[in-house]
Parts: sequence; C-alpha cells; structure tokens
Amino acid sequence: MGSANLIQAVADNQPECKFMFCSTSEVYGNVGADRRKIKITDMIMPANPYGASKAATDLYLQERFRSKKIRGFITRAFSHTGPRRGRTFSISSDAFQLAKMVAGDPNRKLLVGNLKTVRVVLDVRDTIKAYYLLMINDQSDGRIFNVCGDIPRDMGYYTDTLIALSGLENVVKEVCPNFYRPIDIHYQHGDCNDLVLLTGWKPTYDISTTLGDLLAYWVKKLTRREDQSAPSKP
Repeated sequence: MGSANLIQAVADNQPECKFMFCSTSEVYGNVGADRRKIKITDMIMPANPYGASKAATDLYLQERFRSKKIRGFITRAFSHTGPRRGRTFSISSDAFQLAKMVAGDPNRKLLVGNLKTVRVVLDVRDTIKAYYLLMINDQSDGRIFNVCGDIPRDMGYYTDTLIALSGLENVVKEVCPNFYRPIDIHYQHGDCNDLVLLTGWKPTYDISTTLGDLLAYWVKKLTRREDQSAPSKP
C-alpha cells in the first residue's frame, strides 16, 4: 500500500514526473527452472513473500501506465552486488565475514546458505547505469525491462572467488540454517535484450572486480571501525 500511495501522490501532484519502479526478478519465481532465459513476457509466478509484494505493485503500475495515469517504467533487476551492499544479503555476507578474518579475527568458519542455486550476478554500478539510461530515454515510458548480466554461475562460485581474493587459508564453509531458504529459486538467467536495444547498455564490470571491490569495502570499513575504537595514545 505504501507503493500504491506513492504512485497516487505522484500522479496527483507531479503529473510530468517520470516514475521508475524497481521491481525484481523474484516476481518470476521458478519459471526459468528449465535453464532458459527469462523474458519480460514470461508469466509472473513469485515463489516467496518478497516476490509477491513486488509483483502486486508491478501489476498495479502496469495498469496505471495503460490508463495514462502516470508516466514511467518498470525495472526487474536480477541479482546484483557491490561496495556498500548490506551484510544481510548473500555474497556481501560472505565478504563481511571474510573481511573480519582479514582484519584479525582468528575464526575461519564461513557461514553460508544454499551454494547450489544458480544466479547471474551484476555489479550494482552497472545496474544503476541501466536505470539512468532508461530514465533519460523518452521511449522507455510504459515499458518493462529486465536488468541482468549474461553468465549464470552457482552461488558457490562467488563464495569461492571471495575466499581466493581474501588470500586466507583454511577457511571452512558451513551451511547455516538461518541463511538457507527452504523455498528458493533454483535457476535464474534473464533476457535484457529490450534494454540493450533501446539504450545500448552493457555491463562494464567483470565479476572479479565487483567481488574484489566488495571485499575491500568491508575490510576498510571494519579496519576503520577498529582504529576509531582503539584507545588514544598518551
């Protein structure tokens, strides 16, 4: 209802405002389980409450566009990460835990979730660039766009790459029940051809750079926190 109220407020008070709704690939649920690329024309079948709430706003806004009540577009971003990503999210959780070890924590147990699910992970900076290009393009109005990369990998790949980038040895991965979703999306690979054709957008960050920057962000943040908490010298 918060999203519906915001959409109505914009429509009533700023009719020339261009509204971008950040939907999510989660609205598709497991429709890509057969390992095909998911298109914007595929059926919305959310597999969790988060996806369901996004799908509700997604559908509501599509109706608002068709009724000419508001101008704007919908983005369905697939998995993305990068510096400043919260540590409650997968991949960033791994980076945060590894950064603690790099900063001096002797613990070598890395708590992980389901590492067998497959995702295409994009750099957040490329994701934001796509949003910007769509916002300044008048032909994006009333449309839906997938925002995604093009190399599907199992989640274990991202965890193992972070471990390698950390330079740490003897890191032991342990599945944490709190990180493991009982109902999960097993495979996601999106088709963002509409986005590319309209804007010329393409990813510019390779995944190793993204993960390295994410790990460096957490190491710097944790190290600075320790420096600030250390007692000052007399």
